[in-house]
Amino acid sequence: MNEINKFYFITVNYNNHKITIDFIKNVLSLSAPVSSEKQIIVVDNASSVDDVKSLDSYCKSLEDVVLIKSDSNLGYFKGLNRGLDFIKNKDKAFFIICNNDIIFDSSFLINLNELLFEDEVFIISPNIITKDGKQQNPLVVNEVDKLQKIKARIFFINYYLALFLRFSYSLVKPILESKPRKTNDYPQMKIKRGIGACYVLTPNFIKFFNRLDDRVFMWGEEALLSHQIETVGGVTLYVPSLLVHHLESATVSAMPTKQRYNITKRSYKIYKHYW
Repeated sequence: MNEINKFYFITVNYNNHKITIDFIKNVLSLSAPVSSEKQIIVVDNASSVDDVKSLDSYCKSLEDVVLIKSDSNLGYFKGLNRGLDFIKNKDKAFFIICNNDIIFDSSFLINLNELLFEDEVFIISPNIITKDGKQQNPLVVNEVDKLQKIKARIFFINYYLALFLRFSYSLVKPILESKPRKTNDYPQMKIKRGIGACYVLTPNFIKFFNRLDDRVFMWGEEALLSHQIETVGGVTLYVPSLLVHHLESATVSAMPTKQRYNITKRSYKIYKHYW
């Protein structure tokens, strides 16, 4: 058992306060080790007046919840960094940074507290499962395969080619999804990177970094984070016993298609160097 006595949960909200409130309720309900503390930090990314008002009204009634209001939409990692910046004493703590559309298993904190890991472990990636049963971790075990890199290079040539590729995929998607969903049986192991929906930053991360590499607005954060810790010899540990359910992003799905493509293309130009 480790000496952690504080658990910080940091998430971002953008025009979906109901999802964020469900997230807060779930975190507050989690069983926690004796004598430990939980704090939830929500960074609002310049949501509508009504959305912020509803979220603010809920958060004000809760002692262990802090709402930080940004004047502009910072994106994912920049928003999380605002939450990290808010925490002044980072000693003996885990930092669970994640989307707001996450539901933690009731034993998440108990299992996390009992976890033993080496000093080289900077990031813990949990076992993230989508509504349709897909396991999203490990995202990359060793290296991103060459075919995936080629696909991304073609996809980001231009928007209309991307539309054609998406349409082509939509034709075969029903066939692919009709097959039984396979689950992986990866044990606890070091991996190249986990999916960005949820990470646990360990005290070893905080020894070297106070913030995340936030050069992309959205998408590609996984590549930047794995590169960030690798520069100082850090690794990511996949832990299948840390169970998380991912409802999958309402924020992203609400964004206009062309806007989403342009954002991902700008991110790709940065993160492709760290694949």
